[in-house]
Amino acid sequence: MAEDAKTPGTGTSEETILKDEGKAPGASISITMDKRADLAVSVFVVLLGIFVLITARNIRPGLVPDPITPRGLPNLMGVFLIVGGLFLAVQQLLSWSKLPGHLVPEEGQEDEKGYPISAARAMGIILLSAVWEWLLDPLGFLIITPLYLIACSWVMSVRSWMKVIGFSVIYTVAAWVMFGPLLGVRFPLGPFGPLFESLGFYF
Repeated sequence: MAEDAKTPGTGTSEETILKDEGKAPGASISITMDKRADLAVSVFVVLLGIFVLITARNIRPGLVPDPITPRGLPNLMGVFLIVGGLFLAVQQLLSWSKLPGHLVPEEGQEDEKGYPISAARAMGIILLSAVWEWLLDPLGFLIITPLYLIACSWVMSVRSWMKVIGFSVIYTVAAWVMFGPLLGVRFPLGPFGPLFESLGFYF
């Protein structure tokens, strides 16, 4: 077919494309990846990094003096997202004219049989993470975290509810004990705040 021989609307031969992609002539290629979608993802990553930096400013400093402060990790993550997103965006723009038009050969490898990649699944995890951060202070770590893990497991098509609930609860409690009472990390406790303070947990 004509689509197998040339990139639509570009006149670029299959041999040239395959050479650029490191594939032997005659190999099957799929001209379905949109450069604009790739650029949009990079821009979204940059905006996500900016959002993380802005949100980190609302994190209260701990009672114990700390040169890194509780804002350290979110700030580092925000800067990493911004720098990484900008790097990818610039790289895509510099190579934009390599193949004229918007459609280019797909990158990477084919999905594992029976486990296809899902953009909706990835975006669902990102959305759930944003909701977790939004509800962390009012509901507290011990309430919102197991719900978040259960929701993420459902998005990832895990349907063994006994294992999902058991893992979510055990992980949440273990993480709170390790970083809270043992290391003194301040967690939002939500409705449990007065109860834990009465028991002597003031972090």
